Amino acid sequence: MASTTAQEFNLELTNVPREYVKDMLRGLLHSIFFHRLLVNVAPRELRVLNTTVSITDSQEVETLIEQKIAEFLQNTNSSQIKQGKLAVLFYEKRLKKNWFHFTKGEEFNKARRERDKLDVSKLHILDKPKTTRWMENQLSQCLLTILKIVNEHKEHIPSITTTEGNPFPYQIAIQSQTESWGTMIKRMLVTDPPNNSGPL
Repeated sequence: MASTTAQEFNLELTNVPREYVKDMLRGLLHSIFFHRLLVNVAPRELRVLNTTVSITDSQEVETLIEQKIAEFLQNTNSSQIKQGKLAVLFYEKRLKKNWFHFTKGEEFNKARRERDKLDVSKLHILDKPKTTRWMENQLSQCLLTILKIVNEHKEHIPSITTTEGNPFPYQIAIQSQTESWGTMIKRMLVTDPPNNSGPL
């Protein structure tokens, strides 16, 4: 049975007013994919809260990010909900071998490579100028944290064995309001792996 152990890195966003959640998540999710997608992409720039974020040119990634942000906002829409969590999961795709060690097909070693967890606590009352500065500063600090993570943690990333398509499939998981973080991760381990290993 394949190991399900994965490196997990945490980013915390605190006191984020709802009107800033979309931009904050957009900037951080794009930054994570830019540094961890590990395929040939043409870098682009995204301007978020007076900060320039490097992003990939993958339309598939951009569409996924927008869909998941919309889902996250819908999931945390109630004023009674003070917190939301989501994670970017990267998978390692391995060759499955039969009893004689001949290649038989491909399998996903689920959550084997990396989980990037984003923990967002919401604020509903704000002083606009002060909050904007706070959000800009918090975004910059989180982007620096991502940079530090990708520079210091490379040992868990397997060798790239193909130049065709994406060798490390990915997905974005959102914790529902009725499940714990551990339950969500278990749910992702038993669901079908993502089908985004083709050309980007």
